[in-house]
Amino acid sequence: MSLTALSLSVLSDGQDVDLFAVSPEYTVSQAAEFLKMSERHLNNLLNAGYIAYRLENGERLIHLDSMLEYKQEIERRHAACDKLMLMFQEMGLSDD
Repeated sequence: MSLTALSLSVLSDGQDVDLFAVSPEYTVSQAAEFLKMSERHLNNLLNAGYIAYRLENGERLIHLDSMLEYKQEIERRHAACDKLMLMFQEMGLSDD
């Protein structure tokens, strides 16, 4: 299936679609948009070493693989939290 057909299929289901040009590296601004977070928050993550980057002429460049790894880790953590909440609800330990 082509990217256009896939995008139209997802859109017809009422889901949002974000399209980005594929590049090996992104600026902080581009990476923040891709990760759906503020540049300030991304800079904090970069400073803390959660996402790898390199400096070129004083500008931080984030490799696509680093962004995808971070995004997958966050999705994995969210899934684990959802599973725990479900277990708590089943055991009657939740306020819901």
